[in-house]
Parts: sequence; structure tokens; C-alpha cells
Amino acid sequence: MNANNIMPFQLNGQPYTKPALKQFAEQQLAQKLVSWERELFQFIVEWLSDDEHITAHTSGSTGAPKAIQLNKKQVRNSALMTANYLGLGKNSNALLSLSANYIAGKMMIVRAIENEWHLWANQPSNMPLKDIADKRTIDLVAWVPSQLKAMLDMNDPELDLRIQRIGTIILGGSPVLPNLAERLQSFPNRVFETFGMTETISHIAMRRLSGPDAQDTFETTDPDIILGQDDRDCLVVIAPALAHQPVVTNDIVEVKDDRHFRWLGRVDNVVNSGGIKLFPEELERKIQPLLAQRFFLAGVADLQLGQKLVLILESPQLNLKEVEHHKETLRAALTRYEMPREIFAVSQFEETATHKVNRTETLKKHGLS
Repeated sequence: MNANNIMPFQLNGQPYTKPALKQFAEQQLAQKLVSWERELFQFIVEWLSDDEHITAHTSGSTGAPKAIQLNKKQVRNSALMTANYLGLGKNSNALLSLSANYIAGKMMIVRAIENEWHLWANQPSNMPLKDIADKRTIDLVAWVPSQLKAMLDMNDPELDLRIQRIGTIILGGSPVLPNLAERLQSFPNRVFETFGMTETISHIAMRRLSGPDAQDTFETTDPDIILGQDDRDCLVVIAPALAHQPVVTNDIVEVKDDRHFRWLGRVDNVVNSGGIKLFPEELERKIQPLLAQRFFLAGVADLQLGQKLVLILESPQLNLKEVEHHKETLRAALTRYEMPREIFAVSQFEETATHKVNRTETLKKHGLS
């Protein structure tokens, strides 16, 4: 038997060689499955096929999601890179609680197969630990921030302890907001926020959120990744192991050194108000602890300033007294130039396919763009 086919990879406790895993996945696809199981087995078949590429979809954060082809060799490089950066060897236990339709879920599967881990897969939900045996050791899990927040908001000491027993938690898909980051700082295990996108085959950098080594900058997961910036101050990633061409992002960053950078926000969202550049995501981090409901800051056209900064709240209609209350609250965290000029309430935000707030569509639907 080919040495490549002998491996201790396990799926939900059952060991498989690559051919046996592919055969098992194909057999499962012939059965009636719930959607997350079908997504899982479809990707396993795709990954273990003879094709040199896999298909992945962008998140749709700044436009309609689109399908792109990723080279399997480069996808494998990404999987090995993460394991090396985190120091996770063979037989590590990984938990998959994300859809295999998107890059984060796909990469957990590839990492497990290519690094010879034990993969435990369950239905994506806000309670991803509910079907995992209490005494099982989990070395790595990838969640979106809302999954972790939902569990911590349960205020269940036993659940909190189980979370803290996970060796490493990586969070991606959307920024980790300050109140969640603050809660994670005291965790005894390793918790990271990741930076990446489908085009870079998941993350290319992480920042530690927990413990004395917590960082306010992202660190690249491999020293061979080169950081650059274009004339917009947006990050350019040069990583031949992951992409044949430089990846030009729409993320404005402050590069600190060869391996570290601070994320400021999306260039699509920058507001130029009377010549002053305002970064909505940076300001949102300042005011996030002050507002209970979902919100975002945006720029809308203004005859005098060119653009003016406004606050959009996901909320029923606000009366004048409520608007003034919010303004007074914001003044405690923002300077005069950072203050939104107006506050609007909309009943429900538009979302992308991956449940991120779609700022552009929300503004458009409510006549604010």
C-alpha cells in the first residue's frame, strides 16, 4: 500500500486511510443527510479527488460571493503552516463546528487530514460543545466570534470551564469586539483572532487575545510571508506558498515590522469628512461597549463636508430623547471630529451569506446611500 494511504487520521473516533475515507464519504452521500453532513462529505470527496484544485467561495463582505479555484498544493501548505505555527503534532484533536461550504470549515478538514489529526465534526450552531463528550480533550477549534460569545453569555461555570480546557481557540470571520476580547484575556488557554480571507486560503496572521502574551497586532503565521502596502495603505500579501500572485486586500493596516501589523478597517468603509479620514471599524471598537444593540458607522453624502459620519442602529424607530441620550453616551468615548453627525434606526440589518452585516445593502435598502 502506498505510504500516503497509511495514516492515523480519525473522523468522529473512526480511523481511515485516505482511500477508505473517500469511499466512506461517497457512501454517506448516497444516504439522506442533513445539510451540514452533506457539506462535510462533499468536501471530503472533493479534497481526496484527483483534481488539482478545490472550489471555494468568497464571503461576500464587499460584494456578491464568488467562486474561486484554489490549488490543492497551496491549500495543503496553509494547513501545514497553521499546525506548525500552533505547535500541533500528529493525533491532535480538532473540533469542526463550521460549515464546510466556506473556507474556514474546509480548512479545518484539510488540516485534520493532512496533519493526521482526529477530527470531531458536529452541527454548526451557537452551542458547538453540546454534542462533545465532557472528558474529551480538544486541542484546536475554529469558531466565529458569535459562537464563543453565545456560550459565554450563558454564564454557565461548567461550560466556561470546558471552553477553557480547549488547548487553542482561533476566531475568524468577523472582528473580535473589545468586550469579548476583554473577557478572553484572563483565559488560561490560547485564544487567537485570525486575519485572512478565501484568497489567502484562510488566515495568514493571528493575534493572541489571552494571557500575558496578548497582542494588539497580528503576527504572520510564517516568516516567509511578506507584508506590503499599496498607495491606499491597504495590505498586500506576498506568499508564494499560498498564492501565485500577490494578494491585494481592501484592508487598511499599519505595518509595524516584517511580521506584525495592526488592522484599521476596510478601505471601502473609510469616511472622508471635510478632509478628515475616519475609520469606522476603529471607532466602532471604541463605542462597542456603550451600545447594547447591533450597529455600524458609515459615511453618507453631505453637501458641506463631502461625507458625514452617521451611526446606524438596529433598533425600532428612535424618538428625539433617545437620540440625544445616545449622543451623550458617545461623547464619553469619541472626540468632536469622531462624533456621528446623525443617528438612524433601522428595524433589521441586511446580512451576507455568512451572516456578516452587509453595510452597503443596509444603507441602500433604507435610502441612506
